[in-house]
Amino acid sequence: MHKKIIFYALIAVMVLAIGAVGLGFTENKLILEDGHLEITGQYGEEIPVADIQLIELTEKRPSLRRRINGLSFGSRKKGLFRTNGGEKLKAIINSNTRPWILITKKSGDKIYFSSNGKSNQAIYQELKKTLPNKT
Repeated sequence: MHKKIIFYALIAVMVLAIGAVGLGFTENKLILEDGHLEITGQYGEEIPVADIQLIELTEKRPSLRRRINGLSFGSRKKGLFRTNGGEKLKAIINSNTRPWILITKKSGDKIYFSSNGKSNQAIYQELKKTLPNKT
């Protein structure tokens, strides 16, 4: 009886772990609607456009030294990280495709974003059309 309970508990833990990793591999998207820029998916957020200082493309991304909260698996990095310089930032990196999109909030918080399905350049151009004073 105890062996069956332990077996089923282990199966449940494995299913939960695989499910959590699977969520991390879900593609995040940038969606602009109703005065908010939404980053979908796990570790995403909704940012009021008024709180955005600048959206830009960058060829350089700081080295992510330590994960504070989130996941880091291969080229996927999602969550809060600390850089080699000690800066705290959010990364929603679905692939290592350059350039990355850097969103800087008026608070100084930075979010590095990259898509795996759509060109980062194309996403940036769409944002530039709808938010010309933020790019």
